[in-house]
Amino acid sequence: MGQPSPVAHDSSTGHDASTGHDSPAGSTEHTEPAARSPYAEHTARLTRSLAHALVSETDDADLADTVRALATRLLEAAEDPAAVTVEDPHPRSGFRRDITPITSAVNPLAPPMAIRRDGGESVSDVALPLQYQGPPARVHGGIVALMLDQVLGNASHASGLPASYTRELTITYDAATPLDRPVRVVGRIDRVEGRKRFMSGEILVDGVPSARAHGLWISPRPHA
Repeated sequence: MGQPSPVAHDSSTGHDASTGHDSPAGSTEHTEPAARSPYAEHTARLTRSLAHALVSETDDADLADTVRALATRLLEAAEDPAAVTVEDPHPRSGFRRDITPITSAVNPLAPPMAIRRDGGESVSDVALPLQYQGPPARVHGGIVALMLDQVLGNASHASGLPASYTRELTITYDAATPLDRPVRVVGRIDRVEGRKRFMSGEILVDGVPSARAHGLWISPRPHA
């Protein structure tokens, strides 16, 4: 699995990297009450555990034991979803309907990442497990791009500016981004020109960049 060449998103697609939602013209926004549901978060955590077992277990008997144990926990929770609680719930991203595959607590595709503000930057510390592998022991290049897209998108609106959309995103891969090891993803606004926001960021491994990003985010034109 090779690392991708520079990625570009067109704002006409309606993809909002700051929220991760697609809202093409004329579409109806979906409400996602499960986005803050302890039962949904509990189920997503168990599903992530299942995904990890599927790619890490080498013995089918051991895999079957893990599947049975997880299935039991899923069925027990389903008996009374309203009674389910989550110890140490994942920090909510602040988006009203966060179901993105990168920061959502209830999307089992998400690691999930937690993004915070640190000075003028958006920052996330995360260690990705085996299901995000591309080359052996390395995070897949597409996942690297996804993490940077999300953190730069967060930075693009966190300073109180209007919502914006990814127009261009270029990733430079300097080194491997390792699995199962904490890395730091950072994003910032370099400058603003009207509706345009010029962004940059990087993934740091022990303080050294493994990948760097430069991008252009654009706010929609005001309604006439």
